Amino acid sequence: MSEETPSVPQQPKTNPYLVPGAIVLAGVLIAYAVFATQGNGADVKAPAGTKLIEEEVLAISDDDHIFGSKDPDVYFIEYSDYRCGYCGLFHETIQEILKTYDGKVAWVYRHTPYQSGGNEAAIASECIAELAGEEAFWEYSDRVFKNQKSLSTKWHADTAAELGADSDKYAECVSSGRYDDLIAKHTMNAQGLGGQGTPFNVLLTKEGGVVKFSGAQPLENVKIFIDRALSSLEQ
Repeated sequence: MSEETPSVPQQPKTNPYLVPGAIVLAGVLIAYAVFATQGNGADVKAPAGTKLIEEEVLAISDDDHIFGSKDPDVYFIEYSDYRCGYCGLFHETIQEILKTYDGKVAWVYRHTPYQSGGNEAAIASECIAELAGEEAFWEYSDRVFKNQKSLSTKWHADTAAELGADSDKYAECVSSGRYDDLIAKHTMNAQGLGGQGTPFNVLLTKEGGVVKFSGAQPLENVKIFIDRALSSLEQ
């Protein structure tokens, strides 16, 4: 990616992107999105026979990897798996979204490694970010999704070295287990929000609105969801 990766914004003690009591549907369908705002989440109704889950979206924090605007109207949080083929397709879609909504949308990548080898890739990405910085994290992400059939322990290590990570420190990092809790936290949050696969996506507005949708939706569908989130800021 050619765009400069922004620093993680400082969040106030009362985080405007933390959505209390966000209500979502278990078993969200691919073409279904839920919209709610602070104060009226209880008005969202579930179709008969479905189960409601109440879960808070994890607040944006220093643990997150953020690409795009430093002061966006919408945070696009993607719960993704580096070994998921649909996530690879959707990776390009979000890049197009950032171009289309220049300055209005920032991308937040979170880990939900369900596929074999996905957890190894997630750990590699975090160690690369730790040792070589945020730009290296996003470059690694681009490379992973372009080379999913080639991924291996050696591929991750070689890529880490190419991106500027010290090989010995990288090896220590991936074997340390220090990112296990973070990856588990991301995965559990996605599941609590109703995500049952990858990619699972959450749009958070600066006023606390939330739009959730599942799957590698086409660009035009994603634009509808983002326009919906942005329009809520104008009401």
